[in-house]
Amino acid sequence: MNVESPTVSVIIPAWNQAQYLAESIRSVLAQTYDDYEIIVVDDGSTDETRAVVESFGNRIRYVWQENQGLADARNTGIGEARGEYVALLDSDDAWLPSFLTSMMLLAKANPNAAVLYCGVIYVDHCGCYLPQSGRTRILPRDELYKTLLRFNFLIPSTIVMKRSVVMSAGLFDVAFRRLQDWELWIRLMKQGQVFAGLDQSLVRYRVHSESLSNDPAGGQQAARALVDKHFGLDDGEWESWPADKCRAYGGFYRYCALTTSLMRNADWAECGRYLRRAFQVDESLASDVDLFYELALGSQPSGSRDASSGVDITENSARMMALLKAVFERPGSTYSLVRLRRPSYGTAYYALGLVAYSSQAAPSRCRHFVRKAFAFRPDLLLDSRALSLLVRSVPGRHRITHFRRVMGFRHVTLL
Repeated sequence: MNVESPTVSVIIPAWNQAQYLAESIRSVLAQTYDDYEIIVVDDGSTDETRAVVESFGNRIRYVWQENQGLADARNTGIGEARGEYVALLDSDDAWLPSFLTSMMLLAKANPNAAVLYCGVIYVDHCGCYLPQSGRTRILPRDELYKTLLRFNFLIPSTIVMKRSVVMSAGLFDVAFRRLQDWELWIRLMKQGQVFAGLDQSLVRYRVHSESLSNDPAGGQQAARALVDKHFGLDDGEWESWPADKCRAYGGFYRYCALTTSLMRNADWAECGRYLRRAFQVDESLASDVDLFYELALGSQPSGSRDASSGVDITENSARMMALLKAVFERPGSTYSLVRLRRPSYGTAYYALGLVAYSSQAAPSRCRHFVRKAFAFRPDLLLDSRALSLLVRSVPGRHRITHFRRVMGFRHVTLL
């Protein structure tokens, strides 16, 4: 630990999370990398936060402020930091011991990167593992930007950033009480900053009822403000919008459909209304497997969104087909929307096949869905992943050989 001139400043904003804070601090003190300082910013807590910090003695720099919100608390910590890098750690999350070592090796391998990130392990309020996979995405810069326009997969507790870059970018926007991290990532990407990811899950990300993410209305309001800020208002003239604006607004309506309507409220009808708008704004969503895979998982909550954890594939497939019927067969549908019907159904059946296979449903269900996918989207016949899924759902090597012969392929890669 280096409190005088550290390479990394660890910023822990805290607001009434004393029951988890000690575990977060201990996870930093247990790091195999020792060139760091710890700054806890108490954002006006009324619980035992100060006492928890004081129990660690002078190893922690404690900063108290009137309650200003998460963005301001993080900014205060960054302003107090002495390190070249700042590492964000929310007070209810924890790092694995190798986190900082791994991230600084990533920084050394990517000296131009302003933002470093990794994956997470989902845990519940007691720290028990949850089934959802937290593996992250390692993407080229342009693809990463396009993905972040559509949805945010970067979790703050996985982030290590160059302090000078964040300071010059203007820090977190305090106007955002929610999703201020997503807003900053978009801003940095638009400025041309480089992000580097590590395909390891090194953070214990806690899902619990007191998390800010359990405020769907606040999240929806913040997501709309984010897109408005960077791309302008939704004036309904999406045919004339630039591609980035279409993708960003498609991402907003996707967020409303999945996060607000489906995951929080299990409201498939409202989900369909937002999904219809998403397709109108961004036609590429009709072929987005990520979107339809999330729909196929239904209303499973965050942390439990996994095909192997009790998905009712029969019910979810029926609901998805009813949802798509409402989206595409409503009176007054425009031609531009109607022509997305076939790719949407094809992608939906492909996603259902993926979920059916992963949930160990009867192989015949997976085969049924994938065949339907091919019928609606013949282009999937050229997708080795889709073909592999069908092959894996066929029991018996003689059937695989027959399938290869019928399809005219000598080799089908089994992924």
